[in-house]
Amino acid sequence: MLRKASTQHLLIIIAIFIVLTFLRLLWLNYFFPSTHQPSAKDGVVHINNLTTSEEEVISLDGGWIYYPGQFVNSENKGGNKESHSNTYNTQNIPASKDERTTQPYGTYQLKILLPNNLDNDRYAIRIPAISTASTLYINGKLVGKSGKVADNAEDHEGQAAPYTVYFTNTQSEINLILHVSNFDTPTSPIINKRILFGTASAMTHHQLIVGLSLSTIVVMLIIFSLFSILVYLFIYRKSIVLLFTFGFLLPLADELITFDRSLLDWLHLNYVWSYKLSSIIFLGASFFFVQFMRVLLVKYHNTKTFQWIFACYVLNAILTIVLPMTWLIPTKNIFFVLYLVSFLYVVVLALREYLENQKRSSAFIALTAIGTTNGIIWGFIKSVYVFDIPVYPFDYLFIMLGFSSYWFKRFHENSQQIQNLVTKLQHEDALKDEFLTSNAEKLWSPMNRMITLGQSIYDNPQNKLVTEDEKNLKHLIDIGRSMSFTLNNILDFTRLKEGDLHLHTQSVNLQGAVYGVFDILRFIANGKQIHMVSLVPPSFPNVLADENRLIQILFNILHNALKYTGEGSIEIIAREEQHMAIIHIRDTGQGMDNFVQSLLYSPYEQGQEYDEGIGIGLLISKKLIELHGGTLNIQSIPNKGSNVYFTLPLADESRQNKEYATFNAQAKTQLSTNEQELSMVSDKHFRILMIDDDPMNLATMKSIFSISEYEITTVTTSEKALALIQQESWDLVIVDAMLPYISGYAVIQKIRKQYSLLELPILLLTIRKHPEDVYTGFAYGANDYVTKPINALELKVRSRALIDLKYSIQQRLHLESAWLQSQIQPHFLFNTLNTIASLSTIDTDRMIDLMHHFGEYLHASFDVRNLQRVVPLQHELDLVRSYLYIKQQRFGELIQIEWDIDETIQIEIPPISLQTLVENAIRHGILKKEEGGTVCIRIKDFTTYVSISVIDDGVGISPTLLEELQEDYKGTSSGIGIRNTNLRLKRIYGQQLQIQSTINQGTNVTFHIPKD
Repeated sequence: MLRKASTQHLLIIIAIFIVLTFLRLLWLNYFFPSTHQPSAKDGVVHINNLTTSEEEVISLDGGWIYYPGQFVNSENKGGNKESHSNTYNTQNIPASKDERTTQPYGTYQLKILLPNNLDNDRYAIRIPAISTASTLYINGKLVGKSGKVADNAEDHEGQAAPYTVYFTNTQSEINLILHVSNFDTPTSPIINKRILFGTASAMTHHQLIVGLSLSTIVVMLIIFSLFSILVYLFIYRKSIVLLFTFGFLLPLADELITFDRSLLDWLHLNYVWSYKLSSIIFLGASFFFVQFMRVLLVKYHNTKTFQWIFACYVLNAILTIVLPMTWLIPTKNIFFVLYLVSFLYVVVLALREYLENQKRSSAFIALTAIGTTNGIIWGFIKSVYVFDIPVYPFDYLFIMLGFSSYWFKRFHENSQQIQNLVTKLQHEDALKDEFLTSNAEKLWSPMNRMITLGQSIYDNPQNKLVTEDEKNLKHLIDIGRSMSFTLNNILDFTRLKEGDLHLHTQSVNLQGAVYGVFDILRFIANGKQIHMVSLVPPSFPNVLADENRLIQILFNILHNALKYTGEGSIEIIAREEQHMAIIHIRDTGQGMDNFVQSLLYSPYEQGQEYDEGIGIGLLISKKLIELHGGTLNIQSIPNKGSNVYFTLPLADESRQNKEYATFNAQAKTQLSTNEQELSMVSDKHFRILMIDDDPMNLATMKSIFSISEYEITTVTTSEKALALIQQESWDLVIVDAMLPYISGYAVIQKIRKQYSLLELPILLLTIRKHPEDVYTGFAYGANDYVTKPINALELKVRSRALIDLKYSIQQRLHLESAWLQSQIQPHFLFNTLNTIASLSTIDTDRMIDLMHHFGEYLHASFDVRNLQRVVPLQHELDLVRSYLYIKQQRFGELIQIEWDIDETIQIEIPPISLQTLVENAIRHGILKKEEGGTVCIRIKDFTTYVSISVIDDGVGISPTLLEELQEDYKGTSSGIGIRNTNLRLKRIYGQQLQIQSTINQGTNVTFHIPKD
């Protein structure tokens, strides 16, 4: 394995291990006692000539006086060992493994000689976890304890918890007496850890470093535990993630208990069971690490050795619970071997996987393994050589860093894999749709021929068919038609997915569509006891829909109802509600449960096994209904039937007739210049420019149009066509998509830079009818398209429709301008003239100014430029200023005007648009208040657009009227100017007015003019 591994990766492993070891040595050096620290000898330690800093913590190592089997204190024992007869000896602290005592209790004594010039009088002593109870006296006073020291097992209470005491001393020496006892374990009550002494500030600093280290470990483990919970809740709901959540808490508990065993006191356990609990927690933490590494391993995840390790851990846990302390302590080394072997095993597997695969994800596992190995090695060193290593967070830091890096790397790899699969599925889905579309188109033509031949045979009166054969032939034709619907569904499904299905809405009679679909579907109900009935009333208004799509919607829903109805009835009911038609199709069939209903709108899903359908009928119907502005809903109960209901907008026939009559009346009252221009349309020759590089095609198309009505110009190059468009005016451009040098799409794009869709319609000729070709033509600005080979009637009808549309729009524009001009209401004129007359007697100068502005206002209102699509901003501002001057002369201080206009703005806006908004703000805003108000006209220049706002502090607009204005509702006579302006903005810029209003606070009306 090592031969196959590259030198680079081996060096990486060695470098990480060296870094971890170096950090450990630095940490150990920071806490390890300096060489200048004194050592106790015969129960006395001299620090009066200490050269170390007062802020350094001292280890009270060396020989302490020990009284085995005795509890001595200042009353029965003085500080001078020669003055008494008690048996004593010298005991080293920390004691080595070989040192033992025969008595389960005793007393340690040490005298600390302090320097005379020491300024501090506050000191602290840190007593480690002593097996298993201890009590500390300083200068004869009890200052701290762990457990309860006693000379018999009944009174003894073990705890083995460390503690720190702070005390004040003003003398030159400190006498320490430490009582210890251990009746819980077979080991002697020796002290194998250092006792720390120092000033209060030094001890506080030392404890702070240790506490921060422990807090770092705690925070890391808690974060990863919470992270595992979030992963389980939102990403990966597997039990192994919950194992991680619990597993990260085990080393957390183990570190806390190792730091201070008194944390278990709240469980009220004796020393034996607290020891067993802490051992099980350590065992669980070790087992979690093994399982944790096993999950991360990819290649060796299922190695059978893990099963044996698991069994050993289970046996270890059982033995820990059942064995008495006299057996449990000696077997501790066996347990340590299990920990060591299991740890090293997963570490070796992790390094092996990294060296074999040499992937980045494996490198993160190796980082985790190296951190663990470093911790195991130092744990072994710690057990062999008796010295304390304070809480060390860096191993955990590297383990967690490796784990988190591995986790996020795997997440990134999985995300990339998912993205690749999604891309592949999307590609396969596109290929599937293309396959279905291609085959549907191929099948549609022979199916259409079969239907046509069958219909011709059926309609031929010379054929002598028996009644049964004639009936079967009719059924055959109906079956063919239903199959054509299915093929069209496949094509439409693809179009819907690509957003390339367009509706041609008109006023459609619902009853006729329903009965037509009934006739198509009767063959399916043949042999079934099903009664199809329409309960739509004859007076039901027409719906606004694409008739072909409406038939398709009804066919799909009714066909589905027939399929799952063995006997009973299917009825159609329609009702009106809020200008919408609600159409119910109810059946008494088998119904659907919740699971089947959840699959209704999933493509290619059937309601039951061995269904002959393809599972897209209802989905297409839903999409088509939504395109019409309606919704589709289904209510179904198993074995009772279904109620499928959808909504469609109603066609308001009365409003259409009214608008048509209004349109004619306005046309009669239009200015004479417009009347003359419109009257010339019927007599003029419509000018058509045809562009195709094939002269034969041009000759064919030219022959379709009558020379008495059309003036046709043909060109074979794009360059010449663009030049002619610049030089002359045209009513229609017919351009082939495939042209040399400059394609037809590019020609359309260049034309659209000068002419809008309504100003110069363009008919695109394309050889293909695929959605991408047609969509490209529309995206560049074509109005319509005709596919080759050209159908003469289709070309002529579509061309004439576009030309008629152009002139209809022009006429509508003239009518709109006339309508805007007619908005100068008579009372405004009368009030202005009355004001002029009044000023003639009291202030002739003001009268002259008012007459001057009134003349400017009338001139600007009836300016011929108002008939244009857009006018310069300054022209509109002049009109607004004249209007405002007239209003201010009449109403005085009731009208306050603020102008906030950026300089150097050069744009064009629709005529009489800003003036309409200002007039609305004054008439319906501030003048509705007795005290009047302020109107702010704000025009700001932005990077891609100019923002124009009219802001007033008037009475505001009611929510109902505001909703009607935003929805272009024409049910009321108010707000005509705003609606007219809104419609023109939509037509020219594809956006509408932004209206914000609050009752009694004011209104803000804003629109944006995009920059070229």
